[in-house]
Amino acid sequence: MTAPSSLPPLVDGATRLYGIIGDPIAQVRSPEVLTARFRAAGRNALLLPFHVAPARFEESVRGLKALLNLDGIIVTVPYKARILPELDRVLPTGQKVGAVNAMRRETDGSWTGDNFDGKGLLQSLAKMGHEVRGLKAAIIGCGGAGSAVAVAFAEKGAAALTLYDIEEGRARDLARRLETLFPDCVFGVLPPDPSRQDILVNASPVGMAPGEGLPYPFGPLDPRLLVIDVVMKPPLTPLLRFAESCGCRTVQGRAMLDGQVEEVMGFFGIGEAG
Repeated sequence: MTAPSSLPPLVDGATRLYGIIGDPIAQVRSPEVLTARFRAAGRNALLLPFHVAPARFEESVRGLKALLNLDGIIVTVPYKARILPELDRVLPTGQKVGAVNAMRRETDGSWTGDNFDGKGLLQSLAKMGHEVRGLKAAIIGCGGAGSAVAVAFAEKGAAALTLYDIEEGRARDLARRLETLFPDCVFGVLPPDPSRQDILVNASPVGMAPGEGLPYPFGPLDPRLLVIDVVMKPPLTPLLRFAESCGCRTVQGRAMLDGQVEEVMGFFGIGEAG
């Protein structure tokens, strides 16, 4: 294997490309994290951010897939479910979630996708000493990230999940699907009531844009509540600032990324340099 020290300092004609697509895109942290990991593994590869407009999503994705030196794509807000028709196969976790956040080109040119968001968050929570089994959690936002968190929590043995989305139909669809997959977990579609929960998760993008406030008009939070926000930037979102002012334990959005790096690297077929 090529030693990291022998890699070109930045990029050359042999560099393999990976992309991350989203709208917006400036908040993502994956390019700096995964590019460093590629180089640590001795790979001449880069992860680049691509800002894809919703009106040109399909043509943009098909153009990226046509690039022969592009080996994989990370998918972020708001495209984790919309990307599904562009895949040739979806692995089991992605099927349960109904969305993917990573896709790779296979040797035959086909594309495979899977979802690592929920697993990544659980990995980080475990390292921090936080438990999910037997607890009640409220999840705000039932898109790709929220669905991934709900699946991961239910698989881990959460007792009950309250799902909330400004599009109520999306929350109801998710609850119906998960009730079949996880009959031992109680699912409700209600406005979040932190007083009845052990964990509160913001899996919506609210808090990302400058000037945005809380994802829901909460009253004072019980200090025993664990509050998680998957928004990466700013690291201390309005929700997390509010939660800390109430004395709650908090987990920043970077935890979801950090926890899934190893699995995403494995999905792309890249290990540490030996």
